[in-house]
Amino acid sequence: GSGFGKAAALALAERGHDVIATTETAEQADVLRAEAPQLRVEQLDITTDDVAKVDDWQIDVMIDNAGAGRFGPLADVPMEIVRHLFEVNVFGTLSITQRVLAQMIPRRSGRIIIVSSIAGLVAAPATGPYSMTKHALEAMGKAMRAELAPLGIDVCLLNPGPYGTGFNDRMAAWILARRRSLRSDSPIT
Repeated sequence: GSGFGKAAALALAERGHDVIATTETAEQADVLRAEAPQLRVEQLDITTDDVAKVDDWQIDVMIDNAGAGRFGPLADVPMEIVRHLFEVNVFGTLSITQRVLAQMIPRRSGRIIIVSSIAGLVAAPATGPYSMTKHALEAMGKAMRAELAPLGIDVCLLNPGPYGTGFNDRMAAWILARRRSLRSDSPIT
């Protein structure tokens, strides 16, 4: 519904490809349908049983682009946020990829494009929660590439850096708000 995923969906549709663009929520799907009627838009939350929807779709190329992010020092970020990041960025991505591979493996063809991040290659201060998940995607993509190449399935990783999609701005705003909410004389919780 936004960022790289939306831009890729629109560019691919413009080039004549049949695109199924997915969004996390029904509201996002409604907005994207209204904005881009050339796309087939489906609501699909990769952290739920929604992933079963792909069983009915013919998928030749999948772009794993769903992602969540938070910045913050690892000593301070609540575990529920870290767990959420792993749920979306790693477990959800693996779940939907496995469903799509169930189609590709018998056909012995297909391509999986995993959108990781430069943070999957280099971790910097305050990027730990997000970087950890992207490092996991790097391992996933590299292992899958070696496992699936003999079956005719290409797996590649994209590692974008900061880009004007608003994603990094939202992560930075969250950490600033969190820091403001912590009192300087209180222990880190």
